[in-house]
Amino acid sequence: MDVENNQPSENSVNTEENAGYGGVAVDDNPQNTVEARAYAEQQVAVEMQRISQEEQDKKLLDALDEVLEKRSQRERTASAKRPQTRSERLTAGIVNKGVGVVSLGLILIFLGVVMIVTLFSKEPDYFLPLKLSPVAAILVGIEILFNQMIARGRFKINIPSIIISGVLTVGCCVAGVLMNSSYKQDTIEYNSRTIAAEIYDRTYKELRNCADLKSVEAIVDLNPEGTAITKGLDALSAGDKIVINIEFGGGFADPRAFASDCKKIIEGYRIMGINVTDFHFYNETAFNTYSLDVIGKYVQDYSDTRLTEMVNHIYIEDFSFLEDLPDLKDEESEDSSSSQ
Repeated sequence: MDVENNQPSENSVNTEENAGYGGVAVDDNPQNTVEARAYAEQQVAVEMQRISQEEQDKKLLDALDEVLEKRSQRERTASAKRPQTRSERLTAGIVNKGVGVVSLGLILIFLGVVMIVTLFSKEPDYFLPLKLSPVAAILVGIEILFNQMIARGRFKINIPSIIISGVLTVGCCVAGVLMNSSYKQDTIEYNSRTIAAEIYDRTYKELRNCADLKSVEAIVDLNPEGTAITKGLDALSAGDKIVINIEFGGGFADPRAFASDCKKIIEGYRIMGINVTDFHFYNETAFNTYSLDVIGKYVQDYSDTRLTEMVNHIYIEDFSFLEDLPDLKDEESEDSSSSQ
């Protein structure tokens, strides 16, 4: 019994011997070895299948690329052989020339039409080019968007065309402003002469029986801030001024008689509805000179007495004194210069 106990069993010895090879136990069970071999073969088969699938996918992609390349070549060949349509050629030409060429042509047409309308209008508005000048920027913007869509963001800008478009637009605006100023001044002068002639024609026939009129002059100064349009006497505005210069013929016995005739003239203009700004009355004879300057808007209700007080009267005893007056002034000036 003791001997059996002291000797290690056969299994124990084998285990120790197997452990001696690198310290790893080796399983000599046949069933476990078969399972490991089957698992390894299965892994190898899976790897081979994966490699085969990758090779097939690569061949498929290469074939697909080859088909697409051949198709692209056929399309390019067909496109090269097929002649471009007129619209395609036009679009290609526009894109190649750059942004600004088409808008320059459209701006020239637009400005030409605007200037024709302005110049041949009955009441021209020379500010019209200035008012419509933003249309030029709109046309350039439309051309930029068009090239953006056609060329897919790759387009060029024709700088000289853009500069010419801007210069033409600014030039037309400046010309319009200058022509408007000249036209307005000419229209004001024409209206002033027309209204002055109308006042003379209307008033002289009515007033010549009221007093002995030697001359009647109407001076009209229209408001420059008003609209420069043709208008007559009935269309005067508050800022327009009318000055009446009247010279009486004959003579007057005293300032009261002169003021009485002035009152008749003032009343006559009031009855005819002409709002005179200033009156200038004048009469000169051999011995008497009368003058009266009044503001027309405030003297319509003045009495003869009030007007008489405003008359400037000069009485000359010897009328021949006037003939010698220039010589007398020259002698006085010579004496004063010699004394200095």
